Amino acid sequence: MTSTRYSPFSTLLPVPQTLREAKGTCRVSRESPLVVHADDPRVERSARRWQGRHPARPTSRETPPSIRIAVDRTGATHPHGYLLTAQTDGIELLGDSPAGCFYGLQTLTQLTDFTLGEVPCCVIDDFPDFATRGLLHDVTRGKVPTLDTLKTIADRLAALKVNQLQLYIEHAFTFAFDPDICGPDDGLTPDEIRELDTYCRERFIDLVPAVATLGHMGRILSMPKYRHLAEIEPTKSWEEMPWPQRARGFTLDIINPDSHALVGRIWSEILDAFTSPIVNICGDEPWDLGKGKNRERFAASGTGPPYIDHILRIHDLCAARGRRTQVWSDVVRNHPDLFERLPKELTVLHWGYDDRADYDGTRAFVDAGLDTIVCPGTTGWKRILNAMNLAERNLAAFAAAGRTHGATGLLNTDWGDHGHFNALACSWHGIALGAALAWNVDHPTGSDFDSRFAPTVLGLSDAEVIAALRQTSAIADRCETWRLFWQPLSPLVADPTLPTLNQAEHAVDAAQIALKRLRSVHASSGAQSCDLRELTLACEFAALFAEKVVHVRAAGFGPRGRAGGDCSPRSERLKVLLPEYAAAWNVRNKPSGLRDILDALRFVANDMGPSPGQMAGHPNP
Repeated sequence: MTSTRYSPFSTLLPVPQTLREAKGTCRVSRESPLVVHADDPRVERSARRWQGRHPARPTSRETPPSIRIAVDRTGATHPHGYLLTAQTDGIELLGDSPAGCFYGLQTLTQLTDFTLGEVPCCVIDDFPDFATRGLLHDVTRGKVPTLDTLKTIADRLAALKVNQLQLYIEHAFTFAFDPDICGPDDGLTPDEIRELDTYCRERFIDLVPAVATLGHMGRILSMPKYRHLAEIEPTKSWEEMPWPQRARGFTLDIINPDSHALVGRIWSEILDAFTSPIVNICGDEPWDLGKGKNRERFAASGTGPPYIDHILRIHDLCAARGRRTQVWSDVVRNHPDLFERLPKELTVLHWGYDDRADYDGTRAFVDAGLDTIVCPGTTGWKRILNAMNLAERNLAAFAAAGRTHGATGLLNTDWGDHGHFNALACSWHGIALGAALAWNVDHPTGSDFDSRFAPTVLGLSDAEVIAALRQTSAIADRCETWRLFWQPLSPLVADPTLPTLNQAEHAVDAAQIALKRLRSVHASSGAQSCDLRELTLACEFAALFAEKVVHVRAAGFGPRGRAGGDCSPRSERLKVLLPEYAAAWNVRNKPSGLRDILDALRFVANDMGPSPGQMAGHPNP
């Protein structure tokens, strides 16, 4: 396997707005004089950490090149912009603000890491296209990251010049008012949030809570003590529900005063833990709204006015604590006549995924005078390996539409519907691309992006492994893996959305190429071991599921409705992978949700076996 040829500028991520190369290099070291005037101690601490990464140089009579970092607002183009000038005798980094200095340091870090301190002479004049560049990470659909994992995410986001991290929470928070909702093994504690909050602020990242307090409240509303607060009361406990039912969610009865009290208690504790001036009150996908207890009550007015009333109630609650609110767009966009009721300080999060997203819908919110942020996604939900190509199209189209229509930010979303069984490493490609496009909408995609992503984010010397992963993931563009988890083989044969035989065979071949390259890279000391382990496992699973599709498409079915041929070898391979999957899960996540995923994988393994019998029920997820 050959390594990809890189140059110092070809690995910069995000790509700067303007870059002019010059002759010569500037050799920095730990002894280089460093002067920082940035009016923010975080910048100097970051600069000292950067300088400490470099080895000491042999003593010589030559004066080592100096490094000057300062805030210079003269001629500022953007509050987060910077001007980086590297000459043979020193480096000057001028930021339009302390944040600009910090982002310039990230570029300088990438250059010096690549060159081991031999910075090529250049002038970089850089600034972001969007003021808000965020990632929403789902921490509540079964997989709850440890604090160390969340810090790793924050570190990588900072290096990519991302300035907002949202944690999506349904129930995965240890509420003091009711410890039965979630325990410390199944959710994040207030102390963990406070520590992460401080860690993020040090890296110029705003840690924002995104809390479901309307739809997606199934775990809380399935508890006997709260079932009476649901629009349609659950008949099963959360543990008894399969993930397709969990994912549909349950909607709060927004008329009941006890519901208002519950929402107040939830937000009181959330606001105590998070210091951000921004909160995401969600309000998305209230599937049951007006279909149960309040059907007659909402019949005349429709669901729009009571929905807005609920949003305003939470908005006022948070505003009283000095917080600005955000809300998802999917309900409000259906009620343009009610836009005028929305506070001007509220931000609309315009989301849409796959190739069906209404990218130009951003314009309606902006024209109404509402601050608007576009929200594409990493497209890893309900998949073992993210749909990399589908995500790329979604990310690029939303970034372009957002700039065209006047959005103020891009919030990339990494959801975990149906158990969040895809590993974190599988999302890094989409996360990094979202960060790159949020900074520079004209950022190259495709193979050019892959050649930057591989060394800069994953530490890989071989970008071709990313190309192989793309080809492997093509099956995920068409089919959500969760259906292969819980659905028996025979009903799938008539499913028109299932990949074709040719597509499935191509995915199998691509997975083998990716696995060969990943196993070879595993021996590289510069690679990120956790990421490589997770990507290797994901490819193993992807190959098995692609083979399952080949089996369905090619083998046919006998009189008992069972696919012909013996799947036992694949079944045994899958069973062997289960302990490896569990071990990889436990490195980065709390135990919450692992049992559900293992049960689902065992179901798949049994369904692949030679027995003609079918399991009676659908497991989670």
